[in-house]
Amino acid sequence: MYTIDKYDNGAIAMVKSKDFDLYTYTTYIGKQKVYVEEGDSMWLVNENKAEVVRGGKFIDVETLGVVIRGYQCEEKASTYSSGSNLPYVNGCSSHQVFPPVRAGDPTVQLLYLPSNTSEQAHHIHSTARVVYVLDGEGWSVQGMNNETEVKLNKGDVIILDKMTPHHFRTESSSLTVVPIHIFSSTVFEKNHPMFNGTFEI
Repeated sequence: MYTIDKYDNGAIAMVKSKDFDLYTYTTYIGKQKVYVEEGDSMWLVNENKAEVVRGGKFIDVETLGVVIRGYQCEEKASTYSSGSNLPYVNGCSSHQVFPPVRAGDPTVQLLYLPSNTSEQAHHIHSTARVVYVLDGEGWSVQGMNNETEVKLNKGDVIILDKMTPHHFRTESSSLTVVPIHIFSSTVFEKNHPMFNGTFEI
């Protein structure tokens, strides 16, 4: 897990995917110019919009940019919806900013938690999430037995490695985050030889 606070002297950072990740990505935080190789794509998120830009050129990162290696869809841009419409894990709702082109492809979501939300289920994802805090404040609760709480404020970025147990909670303020899913894990992951032919008794 990696967190950077936008108030930390305008810090600039580059965070690479781990050796054990199935997909290679590099996260750029803070204002910088990045050369993106042809065949890769840069996923940009800031407080006004999200964009996907194809590689083969220098790209300006204002707030947050994630280069996904070997994935190059069409270029696109979107402002954020005024609300979220789909239910997600207990006590929050989501909106697809960029739906995956195919099942499993990268995607950008908008996730909204109202104030005083603590019932979101503790859960994991099979791939990393790079999360930009768009508005409000709350906490990312991580780990299993000795849980760690990370305070989240508007403008912060948090990277949740794959298989990191976590959930979000809020108190007096709502929380809106924009997670970039390196791989949009879909229900077909449960079509797995260890699930098939296994019965709980």
